[in-house]
Amino acid sequence: KYVYYNIAGNSAPEIYSAMVSRGPRVGGVKAYATTTAVSSQSGRLLQGQVCKIEDYAVNIDFTIKLPKLKNEGALAGSAKGQWRSFSAFLKTHEEQHRAIWLGCRNEMHAKVAALRVKSCSQLNAQTARLWQQVSQSCNRKHEQLDARDQAKLLRHPFVKTVMAGPAKSSRHAMAVPGKKKKKKA
Repeated sequence: KYVYYNIAGNSAPEIYSAMVSRGPRVGGVKAYATTTAVSSQSGRLLQGQVCKIEDYAVNIDFTIKLPKLKNEGALAGSAKGQWRSFSAFLKTHEEQHRAIWLGCRNEMHAKVAALRVKSCSQLNAQTARLWQQVSQSCNRKHEQLDARDQAKLLRHPFVKTVMAGPAKSSRHAMAVPGKKKKKKA
């Protein structure tokens, strides 16, 4: 699902300031947008000559939080186009985090389906280890996405306008924190 936090401003620096003050936080770091993924696993262990998992699934509920500008009409000249482009960039970035999680879910499904273990306690333990490995791999992919998009953000016309103005407070448009459950832009 998508949720929005309201911001207001008549210029790129004003909008930026509103995002910084009203936007979400990830691990104490301010963010423009976030994707929260809450996951669970389900299935039934069935003991036969080997143990198998029937109806295995990784379920993920996503919440993507994005800024919503109250009055786009108040923006003059190129500011409106820059804002729309920046807003679309944030949404695309967060949807890429979602795609990473979905890819990791599919990877987990495939790995669990390939497991052949005699006892259900062993299968349960192996599934837990796989989940840990896939989650760590997935977190690295999120970190790589954030690092890649950091450079794109710094080149974005909206951010360049903000950074060129008197309100610049940081040389970074997006901090890239360590491992977090929430992913941000």
